[in-house]
Amino acid sequence: MNMKLYTEEQVKRMMDLARFTYNSEDNILLSQKPIELPSDEEIEKFAFERSVILENSKLFEPLQVGAKWLKRQITKT
Repeated sequence: MNMKLYTEEQVKRMMDLARFTYNSEDNILLSQKPIELPSDEEIEKFAFERSVILENSKLFEPLQVGAKWLKRQITKT
């Protein structure tokens, strides 16, 4: 399932478009850019790069675990 996330402001804008225009739902959704969450691989790469840049390997796991946890919380249905 491909989940797309939108900000509250975007949702309000889309509701106004639906209320005051004759655009289809598809056109209204296409008018807004959804938030893109990083993949688990991108999270791992970022966490690794940060730990190397900061010369602190102890940061790798907490950064990775925290980012993946946050992503799961956002995508819960």
